[in-house]
Amino acid sequence: MENEKISCFESMGDNCEFGFYLRSKGIESGSLFRWSLIKDHQDVLNLIVGDFDGFYRLDNLQPTWRNMLVDNANGVIFHTELYSHQIEGNWFFEGDNKEIKEKYLIEKEKIDYLVNKFRTSLKEGNRVFVIKKNNNQVDMSVIRQLADKLNQFGKNKILVVFQSDDVNKQGTIEHNDDNVLVSYIDRFADYSQADNISIEGWDKIINNAIGIL
Repeated sequence: MENEKISCFESMGDNCEFGFYLRSKGIESGSLFRWSLIKDHQDVLNLIVGDFDGFYRLDNLQPTWRNMLVDNANGVIFHTELYSHQIEGNWFFEGDNKEIKEKYLIEKEKIDYLVNKFRTSLKEGNRVFVIKKNNNQVDMSVIRQLADKLNQFGKNKILVVFQSDDVNKQGTIEHNDDNVLVSYIDRFADYSQADNISIEGWDKIINNAIGIL
């Protein structure tokens, strides 16, 4: 596979597994959702419909782990350098208000850059946003709405990947809708080891997807 062709694929959750696949192919270009945790893609749809209004405001950010936080306004969880520590079962950002604000402003600048990059990529078109969930519980009605919204900016598609033990389905590409593709993989990486990916399984999917785009 040529990196230029793989580069049109971009992760849209539910976690960073596909981001690690891109890394295995030498693709390190940052994208907004590459290292995020998305529990409900309705949240992503709402973000895009609202044009990211109020996105990543400091007063909406809540730490969820040592190096992770959730934007409570939309429910998307991000890796962060706004480190936190736990006190009596609750997470709190480290440092005083001044230190937190300084770190936040640096991080917000990066997030704003990725939002603008995301908007630009939508307008340029020919992007394929990859979505999976380890439990296969993907609401396809939301995915179709999300795909329709993405295509208001340019010609873009969503590729939804499900886990399947059927070797005849693994790697095949199906059309769920004009802008929604579906494929199957032998296994997903466990959430606790998101880099333990099935490279061969992802290779089959991406190769076949490239072949029909």
